[in-house]
Amino acid sequence: MKKALIVDDDRAIRRTLELHLIDEGFEVLTAGDGQEGVDIALAERVDMVLLDLRLPKLDGFEVLKQIKLHKPALPVVMITAYDDMHTAIEAIRLGAIDHLGKPLDLDQLDEVITKISEMATLSEKGISFCETSECTYQPNVIVGRSKAMKAVYKTIGAVADTRASVLLYGESGTGKEMVARAIHFNGQYRNHPFIPLVCSALAPAVLESELFGHEKGSFTGAVKQKLGKFELAHGGTLFLDEISEISPDIQLKLLRFLQEREFERVGGNETIKSDVRIITATNKDLAALVSEGEFRQDLYYRLKVVTIELPTLRERQEDIPLLVQYFLEKIRREMGRSVDMIPEETMAQLKSYPWPGNVRELENALRRAVLLSPNDVLLPETLQLESTTPQKRLPLFIKSIQELEKEHIENILQFTGYEKKRAAQILDISRPTLNTRIRSYGIEVPEK
Repeated sequence: MKKALIVDDDRAIRRTLELHLIDEGFEVLTAGDGQEGVDIALAERVDMVLLDLRLPKLDGFEVLKQIKLHKPALPVVMITAYDDMHTAIEAIRLGAIDHLGKPLDLDQLDEVITKISEMATLSEKGISFCETSECTYQPNVIVGRSKAMKAVYKTIGAVADTRASVLLYGESGTGKEMVARAIHFNGQYRNHPFIPLVCSALAPAVLESELFGHEKGSFTGAVKQKLGKFELAHGGTLFLDEISEISPDIQLKLLRFLQEREFERVGGNETIKSDVRIITATNKDLAALVSEGEFRQDLYYRLKVVTIELPTLRERQEDIPLLVQYFLEKIRREMGRSVDMIPEETMAQLKSYPWPGNVRELENALRRAVLLSPNDVLLPETLQLESTTPQKRLPLFIKSIQELEKEHIENILQFTGYEKKRAAQILDISRPTLNTRIRSYGIEVPEK
């Protein structure tokens, strides 16, 4: 039987998790403080640890460090009421397999348990899993607690201490440079330079000089030697935004640098080496550009060692209230203008708007609204959001999402002979979620 350890100083939470894990087929051990959790984890053969962050004697991060020091392959899930970017990144960087917020969603926990089981199966077949190295960090702020953003934080935590090339995909305004900064400043190279450069803003010849530097007299106007960004970023990170816009010649020189970690200045013969991590970003489909012959395939594969896709704001609308709070505080500090109340009508408008310009558009809209607000109330009319094309009304015979979901669940249950476990697998939901929907829709399940 699988064995799980729960480390939490809240007796009620321990009991809730214990009953749930027993129902999932686990033998359960519990600990009420960090030191006891370490002692049990190191003494017992356990398959999984559920670990609270705020604990007596030793906090959760210290417990995680101790466990990973002695049992690096033991899966640890960090559970905390401090459900933000900083704790998520720290937890993943210290080796946690996942990070869940309180109040705990048992369906999410079941998903993590399934992932741990799948990893164990793969491990038995000889596939090893890398552990994140231990390191302190200085947090950069990215706002969001949605599932999509948590996935971004976990990847940041996994790559921050490495020299792996990272390719960021995302629409304009999704915060690609913020993510690049978070990768740099949350890693062990944070005390070295972080240098950003927008490739589309410069002509090819100027961009080549900016990247690689030039020697005195190498071209008209080169009155003295200039160091390029590759030299200036030595030991740190070079962030190249809009990488899809670089010319074929620069693509070739960048490829050579990624392969050899060396280059020559424009007009020079000296070979210069530089230890710099490359992070690139684009809002275009590089794979399509490769197939069209507009971007080198070998360079594409060198850049996409790790890929992070940033969600649009319309894909994480649950983060809008947090973002509004963050930006209003930022605006207050920068402009001395304070907004203390947001009417429900204003928030509803913010949540329903599609935000084609993403987070950047939201910040600009709020900045304009604060300036136009006559008092400390953010009125809807001050947002001045562009109107969107209204959708046509659906015919009356179209069924609601709820009706379609109910019929779909009924069909799957009939197909599986009302075997809930198999039905849940086909529906790609957990059994507790399936049971909840069966009850809420009033679906009749024959007794066996």
